Amino acid sequence: MHNPYLDNVSKTLKEKFKVDVVEDILLVRKDRVILYGESNLSEDNVLYVITGTLELIGLTEAPSIQLTDLLKRFEYNNAYADVAGKTDYYGYVYGELFSKRPQTSVTFPILTEKHRVWITVSRFVVDANPALSAYFITNVSDVMDAEEQNYAKSHRDSLTGLFNKYTLDFHYGKRYKNENFHVMYLDVDNFKEINDTDGHIAGDQCLIAFSKILKNHSNGHNHFYRNGGDEFVGLLFDTEDIIKNMAESILAQVRQIQSPISNTRMTVSIGIVKAEMRQDVIRKADMLLYKAKRMGKNQYIYEVEKTRQQEEA
Repeated sequence: MHNPYLDNVSKTLKEKFKVDVVEDILLVRKDRVILYGESNLSEDNVLYVITGTLELIGLTEAPSIQLTDLLKRFEYNNAYADVAGKTDYYGYVYGELFSKRPQTSVTFPILTEKHRVWITVSRFVVDANPALSAYFITNVSDVMDAEEQNYAKSHRDSLTGLFNKYTLDFHYGKRYKNENFHVMYLDVDNFKEINDTDGHIAGDQCLIAFSKILKNHSNGHNHFYRNGGDEFVGLLFDTEDIIKNMAESILAQVRQIQSPISNTRMTVSIGIVKAEMRQDVIRKADMLLYKAKRMGKNQYIYEVEKTRQQEEA
């Protein structure tokens, strides 16, 4: 609907203040480029610049850009992809960019020739002609660089750099139905002795050394988490042989860790459950861990998950 006051407002701004209502007010932002494109959302869809410049988002100045050109610059190395998983995070961004909803908005980082830039791509279908969509691409690096750091801190343990319990719960909820799901529960056998005798600094150094071993066994689908104190959990997705070999390797490597004060060597006990029923798997791995401790520590026990009825039988 046409605003009956717009013409008078525009005239007053132009004559009294030498300001253009469109160029100087509506399109004044210096961190945003406005484009238009067809609403068909095909991967070869071209976006044409209306105002602003692609240089605002770190790209070479041009009159147009393909939507997929932004995706080709997608930066996987960021805290959000780290937590969500690189494939899942890319899939989320792709889904938002090509969503059939009339309005969408998604924020993600891209790599330019000089540096990384965080952008927000907002799109809406033009009511006057639904075959046309308007795009607002805004450089939000100043805000997102700080937010990303805070996000990373909230998902990782400050001492070891491993994921924390918050992320463990998040990943477990998303992945517990995946194929070859195992939970590995680990507890340092003699940590209290080291901590009490040699001090907290020595204890922290031993935990850091232990976490480095776990990091070496992490990859795109296997992750370890500090569950608190000297307890750690792995959510792992590999075959039985691979998981058992991993446990043997961890045991052997941990035996090489010594307290920097007393040279006391560390050992670890491990409980591993292969998920079948997928009921309370972390608790069941914890129970196996303490069974390993009762049997003499410095070892792992591997079992296929039992139901609660089987446990009580």
